[in-house]
Amino acid sequence: MFLVMTGLGITLPVLPFYIEKLLLSGSILSDKVSLDVGLITGSFPLTQFLFSSYLGSLSDKIGRRPLILAGIAGFSVSTFLFSLGGSVMLLYASRLSAGIFTAGFVTASGAYIADLTSKEQRGKNMAVLSSIAGLGAVAGPLLGNLLKVNIKLNLFFGQLKLDKFSTPFVISSLLALVVLILYAILLPESHKVYRKVVKRPIAKAKIQLIPNWKLLNRTFMSLLAFSFISQLALAMFEGTFALHSQRLFSFGPQQLSVVFIVCGSLMGFLQLGPVAWLIDKKGENILLPFGFLFLGIGIFMLTTSRTMEWILIYVAFISTGMAILTPTLASLITKDSEKGHGASLGIFSSVNSLGQVTGVVTGGVIMIWSNHIAYWSVAVVLLGAAYLVLPKNRLLVLKS
Repeated sequence: MFLVMTGLGITLPVLPFYIEKLLLSGSILSDKVSLDVGLITGSFPLTQFLFSSYLGSLSDKIGRRPLILAGIAGFSVSTFLFSLGGSVMLLYASRLSAGIFTAGFVTASGAYIADLTSKEQRGKNMAVLSSIAGLGAVAGPLLGNLLKVNIKLNLFFGQLKLDKFSTPFVISSLLALVVLILYAILLPESHKVYRKVVKRPIAKAKIQLIPNWKLLNRTFMSLLAFSFISQLALAMFEGTFALHSQRLFSFGPQQLSVVFIVCGSLMGFLQLGPVAWLIDKKGENILLPFGFLFLGIGIFMLTTSRTMEWILIYVAFISTGMAILTPTLASLITKDSEKGHGASLGIFSSVNSLGQVTGVVTGGVIMIWSNHIAYWSVAVVLLGAAYLVLPKNRLLVLKS
């Protein structure tokens, strides 16, 4: 997980600038660039939304290992194709396919952890998994900033030229290939362990691309709604902050790398230590309101300052909020659902991806007219969510 997220994070600081460069070179009007950046960026979670539920259910049927290996292999190929940047259509196609394969990997990985852990330890272990992914996302932007170089390679079929924007995508693809080889050799199948423990035959039900939402209970649907809100907020920040900071602060890839490194590293270390400990000692219910509160304050305050020092402080609030929300919601989803871990986490991942798509696209559209309204609006929603999930309101009747 660490190496895969490192590969994904390598592309994060340069992605909007790379897309912008290719669009402008293709005679796309400059006033439409922010919208296209949002759409291309949002195409990645769009396919995660469409396929996560199906792939999660598929992992219940055929096992976690095939989905993990296929996901890594597909991500490697699609990321390499994105680095070629031959046309706008290739950018869309490669990002869409990368989303499908990442959906398989992420969903199966979460189910893999759930297979091997008890309910009592699941929240803590989900926090550790999120921490490892977060630390990989830290190492990625740092490497991506260092790898922004022009490369010329003489190969047997000719000369390969990579500019400073496409090089990180090629490195990301190669890193995923290394992970694929390691996993193929070292990764056992976890779902066999799950079947032995439960001793329950798997129903030969038809695997649906779109889940039957009528079968989900009220608590499960409420958890999905709150997860959607948190992912929308985070995606709006990650998908628009490059353009937001470029317009208001004149930030470039180097400054953005610092912001994303601080965001990811703090999130990872909090989940690895304090958040995992608090989930284990206090439970998920108590932590949820604090997660939404920190996230809402951080996003709102980003619009109030233009100095790097204060921006990093506000980003720390965002990191703290997501460090709490991501593992607690994932843990509660698996505890509340009576479905297989793959199916429940597949639906969870699908809704998260829908939130990411909505956040990126909505943020990109709103930024055509205003630099701040998107952040203000989502901050109000987050603060409202913080109030609704207070234990005294009993909106969520969660299983202990």
